[in-house]
Amino acid sequence: MLDSYGGVTTITLSTTAMAGDVLRILVENQGRICGYGGATYPPLELKSLSKGQNNVTLNGVLLQDWIQCGINLTKSSVDSLSQSNFQASPKILQEKAVSQPGIYFGQFAANPIQDTFFNATGWGKGQLFINGYNLGRYWPTRGPQITLYVPKPFLQAQNTVLLIELTGAQQNSVSFIDHSIFNW
Repeated sequence: MLDSYGGVTTITLSTTAMAGDVLRILVENQGRICGYGGATYPPLELKSLSKGQNNVTLNGVLLQDWIQCGINLTKSSVDSLSQSNFQASPKILQEKAVSQPGIYFGQFAANPIQDTFFNATGWGKGQLFINGYNLGRYWPTRGPQITLYVPKPFLQAQNTVLLIELTGAQQNSVSFIDHSIFNW
């Protein structure tokens, strides 16, 4: 993962790419990052791969002819993912640590229905959706927010949870708790 805030500005890929192969790069807009609690970050530079402001090379050769497109994460598109026939991976079901990116889907009952918090401890970095509603980005190793607030009106007796995990998780289950956790 390329993370300019962590000082990583170059990625070296080991690949046996052949002429005509496709390289796909997922770029996440992390929004505005502020210095809070005395934290300092390098100057924020917003640049586009397709505008020639950042060079992407493969073995020193400049890659060109980029196609740039967004990923539509509206409620209806997430609902359609939730209604898909996901096939459970035996590897994920058998192992405690998954450590790979993916889309994780599950169901849970809420009784009683009340405000709660998704505890992201053990997960890497990604987006949480409950019943199709985007509740935000989790990234517990970066903090300070470890939990995401799940408001009571978004819950039902039976619920769906969908996580778009970008870096890989240390576990394959989710937990909800009755309080927030911040790591200041």
